[in-house]
Amino acid sequence: MNSIIRSLGIILIACLLQVLIFRYGVFSGGWIIICFHIYGLILLPIGLSKTSYIIIGAIIGALLDIVLLTGGLHMSAGLIAGLLIPKFTRLIEPRDGFSREHSINVLQDGWGQFIALSTLVTFIYMLSLFAVEGWKWSLLPTAILKAGASTVVNVILFGMYHGMFGPQPKRKKSTSHW
Repeated sequence: MNSIIRSLGIILIACLLQVLIFRYGVFSGGWIIICFHIYGLILLPIGLSKTSYIIIGAIIGALLDIVLLTGGLHMSAGLIAGLLIPKFTRLIEPRDGFSREHSINVLQDGWGQFIALSTLVTFIYMLSLFAVEGWKWSLLPTAILKAGASTVVNVILFGMYHGMFGPQPKRKKSTSHW
């Protein structure tokens, strides 16, 4: 229960940062879009039901659509990402599996698994966002390239944020008498 409350707090902070700071994070003529709220989806606990991921992704997307006036693009992308998050976590899980209510972090899982999950979730979110926006089969190659460029920038941003504000290693107490 504690990890769910922590994850909801992280989602709230990520959505607030998206609306207040990264709202106008569109670069290179629309090829790169910063969607910081995906960071909250990545850090959801792993043991949730599949329906919970879908509902949380859709609600986050709908709230962002209301604030950013994007007409359902973020809701559809959040729904698709929520649908695939359980499959992605099974894809990167260690041999003995994750513990119940485990949230991915660098200290326990390492940078490799964090970057892998971040890349998969961000790419599928961005691909669905750009594919729904274009709504033509002929624009799908452009959507894939835009999703790739946006994924690289967002994953770098998530890594920097997680490195600065994520869980910190416990420091050993010094035995010196100074």
